[in-house]
Amino acid sequence: MKKEIDILSTAAKKFELSAGITVTIEKRSADRFRDAIVILHWQKRESIFDGEVKAGITMAIAGMFNQNRDKYENTPLLITSYVQPAIARHLRTLNINFIDAAGNAYIRKPPLLIDIRGNKPEEPSNAISRLFRSSGLKIIFALLCNPGLEKTDYRTIAAKANVALGSVGWITRDLRQNGYLINLGKNGRLLVNKEELLKKWVSLYHEQLRPKIMLGHFTPINAQWRDTISKRDGTLWGSEAAAEILTKHLRPERYTLYVKGLRSEFLLANKLLSDPSGTIELLKKFWNFNDRWSDQGLVPPLLIYADLIAGRIDRNIETAKIIYDNEITRLIKED
Repeated sequence: MKKEIDILSTAAKKFELSAGITVTIEKRSADRFRDAIVILHWQKRESIFDGEVKAGITMAIAGMFNQNRDKYENTPLLITSYVQPAIARHLRTLNINFIDAAGNAYIRKPPLLIDIRGNKPEEPSNAISRLFRSSGLKIIFALLCNPGLEKTDYRTIAAKANVALGSVGWITRDLRQNGYLINLGKNGRLLVNKEELLKKWVSLYHEQLRPKIMLGHFTPINAQWRDTISKRDGTLWGSEAAAEILTKHLRPERYTLYVKGLRSEFLLANKLLSDPSGTIELLKKFWNFNDRWSDQGLVPPLLIYADLIAGRIDRNIETAKIIYDNEITRLIKED
């Protein structure tokens, strides 16, 4: 895509100016984990990287990149428009190499060590497209979690995504224009490029949707609260607690519950006190469909994965990979 080519070209030029090292983009590749081969020339030596270009970097993108780093042929390199300082610190902690179009860089491939900080982007980042704002993210979530839903009528999609009926037409058009939906005429519609769509959903969920559905953090009065939590009204476990139930690979330190709404009766029944530093977080359930996971008191695996992969804890990222391999891959299987 033109935007990715522009980011790659600008980041390479800025890196040459900032680091004094010549950059060669040998070729672009169709490999799903590599957009280009990047060669750094220094002191009559060469360092070869598999570059992956992203419009922007979030904690979730960093987690997914770290999860897949062993799938690259050469040392992986993230290339983006701008890495915010907090994200840059996280990337350095994970030893993830990156360069951005503002001139910042972190390269750790001994004996080559480069760390350039403090450069600001020349222009503000582009606004998030309508497709990946709240309503779009809700619709995409419903489509990904319910294979074949795109073939149904708009009213059914709106009901399951819990959005206004009018939103479905706009988002369906945007999905089609962005290459994620094909109109098959009499045979309906087909969702395609699902892996890429899922990655974008995960990367923007924490920025665009999760803050809007956050109801607060709480501390339990009863030490055994988890055993007696009310499951009425469709209360579902998410994140670490759900991952423990699903994989038996994780012991939760924080607890996430998705509920229909925050009512005093729920807090009183479960003896939960509002506490900004509490280990229990309540979020509003934003979808309107049941599946085999809700029968077990869990949110869909895609949401468990998204919550885990955006964290800073290695164990969470390891567990996210297990969930991706065991549950998510079937969702993105192309028809």
